[in-house]
Amino acid sequence: MSGADDFFGPYQYPLWVLWLVLGLLGLALIAAWYVFVARFSARRLPPAQRAARAASRPASLADTKIKYLGLIDEVEAAAASGRLNDRGVHSRLSLLLRFFVHETNGVDTHVMTLADLRESDLPRLAGAVGQYYPPAFRPEQPGDPARAVATARDVVSSWG
Repeated sequence: MSGADDFFGPYQYPLWVLWLVLGLLGLALIAAWYVFVARFSARRLPPAQRAARAASRPASLADTKIKYLGLIDEVEAAAASGRLNDRGVHSRLSLLLRFFVHETNGVDTHVMTLADLRESDLPRLAGAVGQYYPPAFRPEQPGDPARAVATARDVVSSWG
């Protein structure tokens, strides 16, 4: 028969409090991750709500046109002085027109591709940006900066 020396009690974990705290901390981190993902990966507002927000903006269309016509003049001056090459003129004007439409209509045109612009309800912007694409992205096809500036002025002036 076994004697009293053969009996061993249950194993005692020496740092059980530490493991409990680490487990609870791990669960809290997992919960925080789900909250973070739910909060910062929310979808954008639907187009109707974005348009409603844009309509409530205080800046008038005339002030916005003046601002962007001035920016177009700056691009033209930079091109005339040689600080901006043909490719830079087309890229900058494309960006200016996208931001102009974003400020006036509330549409996220500054993040749209040319295909997105063509599918949108903005044919004048899509036409101008389409004119800017070959000179901006193909170095072997130099564009006409004067024509690009004139197109940008025409789009801004006739907007609204």
